[in-house]
Formats: sequence, C-alpha cells, structure tokens
Amino acid sequence: MFLNHIHIGIAFSSQSASNTYYKYFGWIGQAGLSLFFLISGFLLVWTARENESPLLFWRRRIIRIAPMHWVTFALSMVIFASPIVTDTAAVLNFLMLSSWSSDPEIFGSMNAPSWSLTLLMFFYLAFPALHRGVKRIPTKYLWWCAAAVVAVIVSITVVVRAVVPVDPLIVPQAPASSVKAFYYIQIFPVTRILEFLLGILMARIVLSGQWIKFARPLLLTGLLVIGFLVAYQLPREYRLVAAMIIPVALFVAGLGAADIEGRKSILASRPLQWLGDISFAFFLIHWPVIMFFLDVFGETRTNSVPEFIGLAALDFSVSIVLAWLLTIGLERPLVRLLSKPRGRKKNDDRPETTDSTVSSPSVDSPPVGSSASAAN
Repeated sequence: MFLNHIHIGIAFSSQSASNTYYKYFGWIGQAGLSLFFLISGFLLVWTARENESPLLFWRRRIIRIAPMHWVTFALSMVIFASPIVTDTAAVLNFLMLSSWSSDPEIFGSMNAPSWSLTLLMFFYLAFPALHRGVKRIPTKYLWWCAAAVVAVIVSITVVVRAVVPVDPLIVPQAPASSVKAFYYIQIFPVTRILEFLLGILMARIVLSGQWIKFARPLLLTGLLVIGFLVAYQLPREYRLVAAMIIPVALFVAGLGAADIEGRKSILASRPLQWLGDISFAFFLIHWPVIMFFLDVFGETRTNSVPEFIGLAALDFSVSIVLAWLLTIGLERPLVRLLSKPRGRKKNDDRPETTDSTVSSPSVDSPPVGSSASAAN
C-alpha cells in the first residue's frame, strides 16, 4: 500500500523515473489489497469461536476498526480534507459507507485507504452466514468451491472489460481503462467479497486436512513472485484482482498449513510479528502522513531519485511511529475494555476449536506464522 501511494505525494523531477517507478511499483498495492481481503476471511475462520453470537462477533469487529478510522478521519479533516470534501462524502466516509457509491468524489474522498473499510464492514456483516454455509460443504468439495470462486473473480474482469466502454481521456498510467471499470473491479463491495469468501474456503481447506502437502511456503513464495511477473504482462484491469488471486490464496493457506505443522517461518519473527500488530493502524495513518508532508514541502516540489527515497523514508518512519502509538494507545485499550460483555469470566476466554482436529489461537491474535493481523 505504501509503495503504491507514496509516488502520489512525492513527485519525481524526471518523467522517466516516474514512469519507471509506476511501471514496477505503481500497481503492487493491488495484490496487497487482495491479501488484505483474503486474509481477513482466513483469519476469522482460524480464530472463530463456535458458540459466539453474531452480535458479539460484530461488536468485536466494530471495536477493532471504527475508533481507528474515526481518529484518522479527524486527522485527515485537519490536515487536508476539510476544504475539498463535500458534506455527503464526509458523512458517508465517516459511516464507512462510501464505497457503495460509484462516484470517485465519494469513494475516493478523505483518507484514501478508508474506502476499503466499507468493504470490511460488509464482509463482517456477512461472515456469520458465509462461515456457517462453508462449514456445511463436504470437505471433498472444498477445493472445487474455491476454484469456482476464483473463476467468478476472473470472469468479473472479463465481463467488465467487455461491457464497460473505454474512456478515451484516461491516461495510460491509470489502473483501469475507465472509472466505471475501476469501480466495479476494485471498489464495489459485492465483487470484492469473493476474495473474503475465498479466504474462508482456504482456511477450511487447511483446517480440514485437505491442504496440498508439498506446497511449502518457499515454493509458494516463488509462485507469488512468478505471479507478479505474469501480472505485469497482462492488461491493467487484470492486475487489479484477477492476476494475483491464485498465488495470494495459495500463499496464505500455505502459511496456515506450515503453522499447524509447527514449522518456523521468518514471518513468526518478533520484528515481523510487531509489524503485523501495527499493520492496521499503519494502513490508515500513512495517507494523512503523506498528505501532511506534501503540504509541508509544497505540492509543486519535484524530487530527484535520492530525494524521493529520503522523503519516502521519512514518511514511512513517521507512519510506523504513529501506527505504533495508535495501536498501544487506542486499539489495544479499547479492545480490552469493550470487546467482552460485562460480567464475562476470564476463564471463558480460552480459544475454541474450529475443526475437530485443529484448535484455534486466541480470537484477538493472528496465527503464529502470520504477520498480518490487519483488522482481524
């Protein structure tokens, strides 16, 4: 996400440098989004409590994401958004409803990454029903169902490219050939919930013992790299979701399987665990930081490659520090204070099994081998 966004806030003085950066890094955040949505479904199954009511589940999820969103919403209003955002866009963004609008002045308003919170809220509302339905699928059909979901995801891109007219005014560096095509592939909650559903299915595949034994993390990391190289050769609409969905899904499931088997991973190291813990706060704070320094250094400033690297490092470092402060000062205290109903006994917090053979970790922690706690 950061690599995808930073070139918007720090302009190159050389057009060739700008083109080269966008060529190799300008779309990499799209795969990050697929990972974010897919791992959200995966981790919610991985940490599910069998007897938890939907209301309690929704309460936990809202506490996880809403306060952080509202704080970064306020910072965005103070730093850059208040003079340029309409009241309608601000209200819809605050309520996490902005991505139900196809108007870029609404879904792209305020804190730019916050459009995805509309999708997360939609995913969370649907999770109890989706999880219940997936648990009823016989294990021998789980892979077939996952393949069907992937086919639908790819088909959406094919249909949108065929049906939505190309906008002749769209620049070659744009992520899609029209705003409408971009919206229906990238933003529309109904199309993106398929990645969340795929994450649920991949978690069930792993937990039910249906995972491919030879698919180890190193092999899947190589597949992820190959996926990037292949995606780069495809039309831009495919790079939004379709091109990377299979490598990302296999990568996440492979990490889960390795975790069950007790195999150590670099993602289980303390530094990456820490980065995973603050990743959601970083996700929401990095755009206000980018906009703040854009205002400090001037919107018309252009930079050499070394200057770009230095300013990007500054933005990244400040975002990391603020994400850590928000995590320890806001997210963790609120989760401890509000996520449990009053009167609940401490010994009721033991994890419950999500499968007859595999027990899940704590509901408020990612699996040991995963560094991406995100909003989960």
